Amino acid sequence: MSNFSCLGDPVTVACLNLGEAILTIASMLTVMLIIILGNLLVVVTVYRDRKLRLQRQNWLIISLALADLLVGLLVMPLTLIYEIIGEWKMGNVLCEMWLALDVLFVTASILHICAISLDRYFSVTSPLTYPAKRTPKRMFIYIGVSWVVSLLICLPPIFGWRPERRPGECAVSTDIGYVLYSSLGSFYIPVIILVIVYAKIYSITIKHSRQRLKETERRDNTLSLLTAKPSTKQIVELELLEENSDGDEKDNSTNKEAINQVCWHLRKISEELPTVKLKKVSATQRILHTFDPKRVVLPKSEKELNAEKRRRKLKAKERQATLLLGIILSAFILSWLPFFVMYVIGAFGYEAPAVVFKFFFWLGYCNSGINPVIYTVFNREFKRGLCRQLRKFERYVEPITDFYK
Repeated sequence: MSNFSCLGDPVTVACLNLGEAILTIASMLTVMLIIILGNLLVVVTVYRDRKLRLQRQNWLIISLALADLLVGLLVMPLTLIYEIIGEWKMGNVLCEMWLALDVLFVTASILHICAISLDRYFSVTSPLTYPAKRTPKRMFIYIGVSWVVSLLICLPPIFGWRPERRPGECAVSTDIGYVLYSSLGSFYIPVIILVIVYAKIYSITIKHSRQRLKETERRDNTLSLLTAKPSTKQIVELELLEENSDGDEKDNSTNKEAINQVCWHLRKISEELPTVKLKKVSATQRILHTFDPKRVVLPKSEKELNAEKRRRKLKAKERQATLLLGIILSAFILSWLPFFVMYVIGAFGYEAPAVVFKFFFWLGYCNSGINPVIYTVFNREFKRGLCRQLRKFERYVEPITDFYK
């Protein structure tokens, strides 16, 4: 091994002792395999599962997974070789291609997370109208813009926007103008958009939760009666009056009038709906003993129950998607913020220790392996789709294993 590798960078694998070198290489290979296998699993699961494939928002996830997968397949192997050898020996053309692909796929991954958050925001703010607007054209625009902007950020160094490199060196451009241009486009602007969008989504979710709580409290203080006719149904809500603890005669009289109205409506229901059976009630006192005037619950129709079940299911999906986006956002910021801070301050001459820079550089790569883990662990639909694919694979493999027994 030439002395240049240790002189140029004393923390490359080539300059470590055997134990440290093995541990470093094993860690890098582990990260690379997690990225490749995890994202490949996401792509295959969505592609082969019709239910997931028909949900157009998952097209963004497929494109994101492809960007992360290409980081593991095309970028990281060359990064690992560079770390092991300690200097670049694969030619200037391959160096330019490697750096461009690195910036391209990493930026595309970041911008896809931004596009997914915007799609989620429109879905939360316009739950009734946005699903119809989530057309293939809109999804392709999101995906296309993410990749085109990434190309605009990765290509300038190829056309000369970089300082001259030393022999055996292959590093991202340290030109101050390009550093500011690329870091703003690849990280700082997207992260500002992500934080604002997610804050709005969180605010809307909290607002919806409070509204549902108020509606629940209001329903607890009302009596809903279902009146039916041969062709129509309507809900009659009677506001129940609470009894005063002082036993005021006037309030008791008002309560009795309200209960008489309840009796009248109950008799009306018993006449019009054969399925509703009511015992004969002759006196207000008997009604007082039979019903609690503060809380009277009548069975809901099957249609109402099904509608309520669907609403609960939709709200649960909304909360789950918001939580998922928050986890992805947090993982993304924690993974890439340290690197981009050091990347910018390094252009102004404040370079961090090489070992620290390399650690945060690889931490950024780890984000490409975190996304597929988040999808499978925290997303119920992905877990179900993955389980369906694993069961199909098991049915395919079982006859082969039985044959060799």
